[in-house]
Amino acid sequence: MHSFTAGALPVRTRVNSPPEMNTILSVLSFLFTVGLVGLMTLMYFRVVQGIDRFEKEPTRYVVAAFLWGAAPAVLIALVLQLILSLPLTLILGEDSLASALVGASIIAPITEELVKGAAVAIIYLARRQEFDGWVDGIVYGAAAGFGFAFVENVLYLMGTETAEEWVALFFLRVIVFGFMHGFWTALTGLGFGIARNTTSIAQKGIAILAGLSVAIFSHLIHNGAVTLAEASSGATIWIALINYAFLVVGLLIASAAALYHDRQIMKTYLLDEVPAVLTHEEYQSLITARSAAGARLGILAPRRRALVQAAAELAQKKRQLAKLGEEHLIGADIDRLRQQMIALRQAA
Repeated sequence: MHSFTAGALPVRTRVNSPPEMNTILSVLSFLFTVGLVGLMTLMYFRVVQGIDRFEKEPTRYVVAAFLWGAAPAVLIALVLQLILSLPLTLILGEDSLASALVGASIIAPITEELVKGAAVAIIYLARRQEFDGWVDGIVYGAAAGFGFAFVENVLYLMGTETAEEWVALFFLRVIVFGFMHGFWTALTGLGFGIARNTTSIAQKGIAILAGLSVAIFSHLIHNGAVTLAEASSGATIWIALINYAFLVVGLLIASAAALYHDRQIMKTYLLDEVPAVLTHEEYQSLITARSAAGARLGILAPRRRALVQAAAELAQKKRQLAKLGEEHLIGADIDRLRQQMIALRQAA
């Protein structure tokens, strides 16, 4: 909710217990907080990841994006915000509402979305063969965002002094607004994903900047509304909730669009794989909603799931070859995927 700024995190203190008991309670509290926040974060990420119904991204890259958000992004954002808060404090005062508003609504969104988005940029530049389009960008961006949110939420919760304060903060940060960081960085990933399938440098730049700008703006609206909540007697919380609702609706629209988009790609680029690589029945199965539901819910047999994954990758690679030309050995990937699909069919 609020940004990482100097003095933002209160220090847990216990004055009526022996030091050993304080240590034990602190460790138990930390483990409980990490476990519960981690579970909720995983649940939220799986919801967003569900948008990618057919071609799941490699786990190692998704985990790398999450870890970037959880460690380097948090540290870099903290350092940048501490540095930028110094002149802000001198000009506006340390405890003024104006200082808090500028810090939370301008400095925090810009620094945090830039450093979280760096995870998407690294995968986009270094592992382009695993970055096929806007759906992939949403998944990688959400992973980085949820990594950041996980650590931020744990730090804030460990800064509470009473159980009541912990519960209230957990409800607001993890339950009510738990998706926010993942959603914001997913917008940045969306921009990179759109840029992935265009050859125009100008269009790439516009797509990436647009995604990042929308992420920063939504973050700005949220932080500003929360910062002004006390001064407005809670009225601005409605702005934060409306902002959140727009993001939720956006995810639902993106989910429906991704399903249609993926089916259209497979319908177009797998047709000529019949009957050498796919049977007519398998082709029809892949482009129907029933197959999409099976891929998403994991109810298909292991070989069948592997065939769906390979078919989706093959369609994406053929699309990239048609739109972008030969790059990163796409032709070799296409041959490998065809052989993999034939082997899966023969083993079935």
